[in-house]
Amino acid sequence: MTRARSFALALITLPGAGCVYYNAMWGAERLARDARRFEARGQEAQAKLSWGRAAVKAESVLARHPRSGWADDALVLQGEGLARSGSCTAAAGPLARALTVVSEEELRERAAIAAAECMVVLGKPEGAGRLLVPVLGSQDGRRRSRAAYLSGLAALAQGDPGSAVELFARSHESLAGPARVRALLAAGRVEAALALVDSVAHRNGDEASWTEVLDKVGWTAGAVSAADALDRLLARGRLSAGARGRLLLADGDRLHAERLVDRAATRYEAVAALVPDSVEAGLARLRGLLLQVSLVREPADLDSVVGRLGRLTPGFRGAALAGSRVLRLQIEAIRSGDSSEMRAFRAAELARDSLAAPRLAASLFLRFAAGHPGSLFAPKALIAAGQLRPDAVDSVERVLRSNYAASPYTLAFHGAASPAFQAAEDSLAIAFGVARHVPVAVTGTRIRAPRPGPRGPELDPIVGLTAPRAAARPSPPRDRPPGRPSQRPPERPEDRP
Repeated sequence: MTRARSFALALITLPGAGCVYYNAMWGAERLARDARRFEARGQEAQAKLSWGRAAVKAESVLARHPRSGWADDALVLQGEGLARSGSCTAAAGPLARALTVVSEEELRERAAIAAAECMVVLGKPEGAGRLLVPVLGSQDGRRRSRAAYLSGLAALAQGDPGSAVELFARSHESLAGPARVRALLAAGRVEAALALVDSVAHRNGDEASWTEVLDKVGWTAGAVSAADALDRLLARGRLSAGARGRLLLADGDRLHAERLVDRAATRYEAVAALVPDSVEAGLARLRGLLLQVSLVREPADLDSVVGRLGRLTPGFRGAALAGSRVLRLQIEAIRSGDSSEMRAFRAAELARDSLAAPRLAASLFLRFAAGHPGSLFAPKALIAAGQLRPDAVDSVERVLRSNYAASPYTLAFHGAASPAFQAAEDSLAIAFGVARHVPVAVTGTRIRAPRPGPRGPELDPIVGLTAPRAAARPSPPRDRPPGRPSQRPPERPEDRP
């Protein structure tokens, strides 16, 4: 039967108000098709907007025509649209109802996929896996592929990377390739994961997915392996210039964190050359300055950094401009020449903790101990210098034993009990204006030398979507006109009843 004849028969069977809900349902399905097209193009924001509009349209159809032939379609599309637009909490009700009352296989599979996707997002992977078991054997290839991808995410979240690898391999979703790489890494199969990058790079251009993969490679196999994986991705992948710049910038940061200065500098230079007028280029140039700072040995060596910073700052904007101002203030604090006890010690900690310049920090700590030998914090400075300069450990050890044997810092450094240690740390915190918790008594315990740093609040738990309860038996499908609104052209004014 032709599309036109089928549509005409549908109109014959839809007297009066039937035309209204038919057209409304067609509009909802059209919005859903638009959303899928946006998703295929990687336009997530537009896709979520279209899904949300489709959900509103479907809800309107269901509210006005709850007993119509397409009520089940409207119910499933409402839940599906809410889920895909990111409103999983609102989607829970419609999807649970759909899984209870809808009997048509296609609609039940769509509802199960949408509900499972929300469960994965909200941290309920067990329920997602149970819902998707029937869909893994679906007659529809797209739904079967989507179910395999979501089942893989659920398995990975439950600590079963082996099963996740197999499930991702069964999916044709564009995100399944990078997800499979992550699963291989989680299973400890690093070589297989890196080899897979070559075969999946050309099929996926999702920046967020590859950012997560490269971070996982860096954490699992090191920054060098992550850099090699990025080289493979850039050679074969279809990423925009902006995405490439951001991935290169993050890779430079990983290399810098592992003190691979030369390779990090190469990455930052590549960002500046690839997207020269971007925010990322400004950040890369600023990171290059920080690399230079990390190699400085004496405060006087910072003069060249200040000169280069002055030349680059006019081209900075956004985060790079703010970072350049902070860097200038930090350098000025170190170069100030103020030799007072607290300012001199603070400058050394600033070089170590904020500028990540271990050689400069070690020099400043040793200078502090030499200039303030009677300070309570002189042994703390010596210990810090020894940690930053392994070649100075033996000399630091001799000075601690000969001059500061009774210091609470020396005792703590050697693992001995020292009730005065916490009091010394509190006095330093007060001098620096740092708020501290009420200390716990440490008498009779062995403690380690502290590492100062910020502490943040714990995240609140996320309220998840509970799995819908299974009904005793689905209700039989309602009679409906032939054809589905998603398969129909829009109605013309002259065709209306």
